[in-house]
Amino acid sequence: MNWKRVVLIVCIAVLAGVGIWVGVVKFEREKPSLQLLPERKFIGQGLTLKVSDQKSGVAEVRVEMVQQGKTVTVLSESYPPKTQNVEKTIALKPLPSGLQDGEAQIRVSARDHSWIHGNLALVDRDLVLDTRPPQISISGPLHYFNQGGTGFVTYLASEEIPVSGVQVGDLFFPGYPVGKNRYLAYFAIPGDAGKDLPLRVQGEDQAGNQAQTGFSHTIKPKAFRQDRMQISENFLQTILPYFVSQGLKLQGNSLEIFLFLNQKQRETDHRQVRQICQKSDPKVLWSGPFLRLPKSKPMALFGDKRKYWSGGKMVDQQTHLGVDLASTNQSPIPAGNSGRVVFAGPLGIYGNTVILDHGCGLFSLYAHLSRFETAVEKAVSKGEILGRTGSTGMAGGDHLHFSMLVHGIFVNPVEWWDPHWIRDNVEKKLADAGPRAG
Repeated sequence: MNWKRVVLIVCIAVLAGVGIWVGVVKFEREKPSLQLLPERKFIGQGLTLKVSDQKSGVAEVRVEMVQQGKTVTVLSESYPPKTQNVEKTIALKPLPSGLQDGEAQIRVSARDHSWIHGNLALVDRDLVLDTRPPQISISGPLHYFNQGGTGFVTYLASEEIPVSGVQVGDLFFPGYPVGKNRYLAYFAIPGDAGKDLPLRVQGEDQAGNQAQTGFSHTIKPKAFRQDRMQISENFLQTILPYFVSQGLKLQGNSLEIFLFLNQKQRETDHRQVRQICQKSDPKVLWSGPFLRLPKSKPMALFGDKRKYWSGGKMVDQQTHLGVDLASTNQSPIPAGNSGRVVFAGPLGIYGNTVILDHGCGLFSLYAHLSRFETAVEKAVSKGEILGRTGSTGMAGGDHLHFSMLVHGIFVNPVEWWDPHWIRDNVEKKLADAGPRAG
């Protein structure tokens, strides 16, 4: 083949390749990717814009807002070639000159470096600018709580607050709507809470604006009993068969197995309880004082500080998180109040257990049952039989372990048996909440 012809062919191939490259890369027709966050109608104190173009690169970005016929430019920037990603946060507090809270339209445009005058991506969206935090007011002048007990507040907001609740130390207890811009929240008071424990109600509106307010309260000290528990070999041999039947692989001598159950298994069980209590019906399902096991005698109380002894030595200590009630063997167990069964099955140290959801984060727990007479998802009425007392789990004899919980945190059940406490701390607060905020 003539060498000139070869050179010509090579040149043609190179030119063709260059032409294809220019056509594909420089004249590419793919628009930039454009995302505007948050993706909601109500916009608070800022917007985040994400633009991406992996071919010719982002060339320019422009953000405009239109309100009452006036156009306000809030961002206009250009970028050099090969700028593949742009992320910008646009502050809206204070609002840019010419804008005010209220309805508006946003127009976002992004153009790339394509040689066909740049591919253009557009986003047009109606929104509501809202940069003012909600106002929250607590109902009632003064609140009294007990160490280890349940707290309850109602509060009003100046607007809808989809996220709200009470912050107690490191724990947050969600609130629930009970009317237009009116909310309630149960929360747990730690057993060792000091009188200066800060409590505050927090809320976040539809635009993400946050507000919080403290409230006057008094925390009454509670004297919890000290209890010495002697761990005998007979007790250990009595409880171990139940755990073996549940498939637990237990290793070590009897005392080592007991300590594993009393510590590690207890922690596992409490994590499971908290998980079960994460979801609650948004309506109040109960009314009036809770029932207790009929004709029963309390054997252990909430908050008892238990020290476990074996061979003349203290080997462990735990806090009892319920009330143990003893009656005749296999006594029928009534539901403390109306609710829905959210758990019915084996639960580690608590043995056969039923948990009821009473709505808005309030739960009751019934442990050590010998058998069940209810099922998960069943709606039960106050007094309806859930099962029979027993000695499953880590129980030394036939009895009922009864607990009350707020979002999975154990609280003193005695309060919920007391009609005066319920009237003064729950029912009056609901009645005294005042007119609903508009």
